[in-house]
Amino acid sequence: MIPQWDGLFRDLGASDYDGMLRVLADAWGACYRVLAPGGILAVVIGDALRRSDEGFRLWPNHARTLVDALEAGFRPLPYVLWKKPTNKPNAYLGSGFLPPNAYVTLDCEFVLLFRKGALRSFRPHDPTRAASRLTRDQRDRWFSQIWSDVRGARQGRDGRRTAAFPDQLAERLVRMFSVVGDTVLDPFAGTGTTLWAAARCGRNAIGVEWDSRVFALLVAEGRNRGLTEG
Repeated sequence: MIPQWDGLFRDLGASDYDGMLRVLADAWGACYRVLAPGGILAVVIGDALRRSDEGFRLWPNHARTLVDALEAGFRPLPYVLWKKPTNKPNAYLGSGFLPPNAYVTLDCEFVLLFRKGALRSFRPHDPTRAASRLTRDQRDRWFSQIWSDVRGARQGRDGRRTAAFPDQLAERLVRMFSVVGDTVLDPFAGTGTTLWAAARCGRNAIGVEWDSRVFALLVAEGRNRGLTEG
C-alpha cells in the first residue's frame, strides 16, 4: 500500500487492493508447496495508512495475510510485534491536542509466523540441531512477543527505495526457525538481506526477485560477496 509499488502490482495484474492480496496469496501458496514438513513461514509485514475515495484509512495487511496463509494450509503460530525504536516525541498524525481527529502513528510491524503441518522431527542428538543452539539470553529475548531492540534499516539504494529491513531481524528469524545446513527461501529477495543472513548463519539460501532493477542490485551484491547467481 505504498504508492511506489503500484506500478509493480499492476504489471502483475493487480489493479486494486484485493488484487494485490491475490498476488501475495499466490506466493504463500507456493511457499506452502515447497516448504519441508514442519517448516516455518515468517512474514514481516506492516499495515498501511493511505487515502482512497473513501478518505484516509488503515489497510489491514497483516489481518488479510493471516487469512490467506490459513487458506493456503498453514497453521498460525504466536506472532511478534516489531516495535521500531524512534526518537520522535510527537508520534501522532493530525492535531494531537484537539480530540477526536488525530491518528495513532504506525510504529509497529508484524512478524507473522506459520508452520506447515506438525512439529518438525529430528533424530536424537541431531548434530545440526545442537550446532544451532541459542544462548539463554537469546532464547529469552527472541521468543518474547514484542521486539523493540531492532532498529529499522536505511531505505534507498542507488536512489531507489527498496523496502530493506535490518540484517539483525533476518538473522534472528533464520536462527530461531532453522538449523545449520537448512535451506532458507526468500520469495521477495529484494537486495538480499535474508540471503546474506542465512549464509552468515551456516544455512543455504534461495531468493526469488521479480523486479529486474532490484534483482540487478542483488546480483551485484552477490558477486561482491562471492556468491553465485541462479
